[in-house]
Parts: sequence; structure tokens; C-alpha cells
Amino acid sequence: MKNLTLLLLLFTQSLIAGTIIPFERETTRISEFQFMTSNNDTSDLFTNDFVGDEQEVLYPNGFSFQNIGPNKIVTPAPTGFDFAHRNFSFTSPDNSRRDTHVWITDYIGSGRVSDYFETMLVFLPRENLMHVEERVNDILVTLTTGEEVVYSKKHKTIKSGVIKEEVMDLNPDRNQRKHVQLTYSGKGLMIRSDARGADPRIVATVSIIKKGVATCQAPAKLFWTQDDFPKFKLVTDEEAYALIAKHCGTTFKQK
Repeated sequence: MKNLTLLLLLFTQSLIAGTIIPFERETTRISEFQFMTSNNDTSDLFTNDFVGDEQEVLYPNGFSFQNIGPNKIVTPAPTGFDFAHRNFSFTSPDNSRRDTHVWITDYIGSGRVSDYFETMLVFLPRENLMHVEERVNDILVTLTTGEEVVYSKKHKTIKSGVIKEEVMDLNPDRNQRKHVQLTYSGKGLMIRSDARGADPRIVATVSIIKKGVATCQAPAKLFWTQDDFPKFKLVTDEEAYALIAKHCGTTFKQK
């Protein structure tokens, strides 16, 4: 009986560990949100993010956390109210599929808007909501592909998983400074867009990245509307893969 109880416990834990949370809808219930807000989760490890409409009704918008150093990725210690940091936001507006993305901000603490180095990542396929779990000394994030990235609970640095990060570039010359340096080794592909002090969806070109395949450059306007409230144009993965294969070649086709 004791062995059976132990097996049931281990089975239950494995189910929790491998939880896949489906999207609640394909697109958001309203076309434009008026504001963003957040609150800390009960463990204070990350924030739960929300967007709101004109009637101040809140809709879920994902979760985020920040690496403020000092550690091997963000090396300066935080001082005052304006300091270097790397912020990760895992966003799914209204728990919907279309506009789900990861937004990363690298900032050196200069006080200048132009020093906010913004990066947006869209992972395909979009199979499930991104979600976060606390595990002893780790924070476990599940991407839309169902793949995992493990962060240090203490430092908010990536420890393992399908994404690897490099040390944040602190070059005072922003023309020489690099955006967040990441590699993705997962089964899917990653659409990446970068901007300095601006929305990374409203740029000229994006990069389509897949393990073992040469990176492809494509116009951002193929993927996002170029207006005040940019939206991802491709609701289904089939649409997205077809567009990418047409522009970048059959090596980017969905398997």
C-alpha cells in the first residue's frame, strides 16, 4: 500500500509538472486595451499582468519578472531608482492565441528612453498558454511550444532549457550595444524583432530563427499591423508557417 501511495504521489506530481494549459480563445474579446497593470503573486517572485478596457474591466495578460543584478548576466548592483536590469514579460492578452509573445527589455540605467533595448519573440507552434511554476530554487516557464525554460529563483537568470542567454551588453555607446543575446534550441521556430526605445513590432525587418537553419530576414509588416495598436496578423499557426515558408523557403515548413 505504501508503494502504491508513493507511485500515485509521483504520478500526480508528474502531471502537475507537465501541465499544459490551453488558450481560452483565438483573439481578444475587445480590439483595444486602454491600460496595463500588474500585481505580485503570493510568493513575490513574479508579477501577474493585466490589461484593461474603458470600463476598467481587467483581462489577464500573462506574467513577468526582472533580473536586477548583480549576477553573471546583469553584472552591476542596483543603485538608486534607475539601474540596469533585464525584464522578461510572457504575454498572452486575454489568454488568447493570436498575440501571445515574449517581450524582453535590456536597460543600462542611463535615464534615456533610447537606452531601452526592446526585443519581441513569437514562438511557433502556439500550442498552449505560457505559464509559470515555482520549483524549490527555480522558476519554471513553459513556452507556447510546450517546451520549458528554467530560471534561478534568486537571480531570474536562465539556468537550463531551450533558451540560453548571454551577459547583458553594457556598452555606453548605444550604437555599438547589442540587444539581448539569446539562442533557441527547441523544436519550433522563433520570430524575433528588435527596437531601441520603441515598439519592436513597428520596425523594418524581423528575423525568423530555427535550429540548424540559416536565419531568414522578413518585413515586419508581414506579421504585425503597423499602427498604434499593433496586432499579429496570423491567428492560426498554419497561416504563419505558410507565410514563412513562402518568404523563407520550405526548410521553415511546419513538421
